[in-house]
Amino acid sequence: MPFRQLPASDPARSQALSAGLKKSAAVTGPARLISADTATRLTAFVPKWEKEVTERADALGRQTSVTTALNLTGNKLRMMVSHFIQVFQFGVARGVFSPSGRAVYDLSVNEETVPGLDSEADLLLWADRIIKGDPRRVANFSEPSMAMPSAADVSTALTAYNTELTLQTAAKDLLESEQSDVNKLRPEADQLIRDVWDEVEFALRQLESPTLRRRAREWGVFYALRPGEPEEPVTPADPPQA
Repeated sequence: MPFRQLPASDPARSQALSAGLKKSAAVTGPARLISADTATRLTAFVPKWEKEVTERADALGRQTSVTTALNLTGNKLRMMVSHFIQVFQFGVARGVFSPSGRAVYDLSVNEETVPGLDSEADLLLWADRIIKGDPRRVANFSEPSMAMPSAADVSTALTAYNTELTLQTAAKDLLESEQSDVNKLRPEADQLIRDVWDEVEFALRQLESPTLRRRAREWGVFYALRPGEPEEPVTPADPPQA
């Protein structure tokens, strides 16, 4: 036999609340199976719930957008830093730059490797070392500035990344705030749904179970099937009242 199952997700809560409000607004008198107090609470609460859920969705969309932009600028910065170090190492191999010049970037003077750039901390660290180190190398060793890419290219990429990082941090904070607003309303939403469903089922308690469930579903009450249980046959609708 199908059993009543309260919503376990916010979309399911929204669906239950909306169905209850819509049905409550469409009927009057004895056909309104919930109390006047519950109907009033439903009318007052649903717009507030929908507002917070919508604002959370908008904040999530914003965070997703800025996170995508941050990833793009991060990938470009990572490429710039990696290419800078690779090209510099090629220049050392060709004799254009002194091996000792590696030290200004905090690279090992005896190695030709490119450091790991997977983490954000490492990426920012090496970008900063390049931007600050290249002018010192030019001054200390009387060597040409790096090019293709230059330290200025790395600096531009870093600025773009930091801009998106700031936006992403703000978007994350906003999403957390909006999520908190929804979290605060969730207990009230659950209690209101439970009250509506309890009152509806109580009002229909003298009906046969299949008919009760059909009528209750009109108010948003959800009945789940147990594993292997077939769909419940559709019961005929009540005849229209004169």
